[in-house]
Amino acid sequence: MAGVMCFSTFATGASTVHAAETEVAVNIIQQLPMPKESDYANVPTERNLATKVIKEAIEFIIKHGDEAAKVIEKVAGKTVAKNFLKHFDKVCDALKPLLEWTEIPTQAVYDAVYRALKNAGVSSSVAANIALAIKEGLSWFI
Repeated sequence: MAGVMCFSTFATGASTVHAAETEVAVNIIQQLPMPKESDYANVPTERNLATKVIKEAIEFIIKHGDEAAKVIEKVAGKTVAKNFLKHFDKVCDALKPLLEWTEIPTQAVYDAVYRALKNAGVSSSVAANIALAIKEGLSWFI
């Protein structure tokens, strides 16, 4: 936002205008909306079998974080696996609502994990690496 202040002086019948701009910095932290099932209504998937496998994988991740971290380590390396374990509770909180969906595309899993981590203040690169590793791990089973 910029404000303009005007000053006028009169000398020999001429008008001089001076403008001074001031800037106001506003920091807004925008929360990313969590994905909804309707966001993926037009995404083609192998419906029933893929969703069943994804739901089972989500349940496995939630119940067996250490074992899931081993899969993530194979997919994306030790650093991503460590970050996954560090943010495990946030990842689980993002995945649990997906279990209620009738259809779950793998992109919805990525979006849910990425947005939850990002909204929790995790850096974009860490959030993306964890979300991508989970999505890639799911693709091994589909």
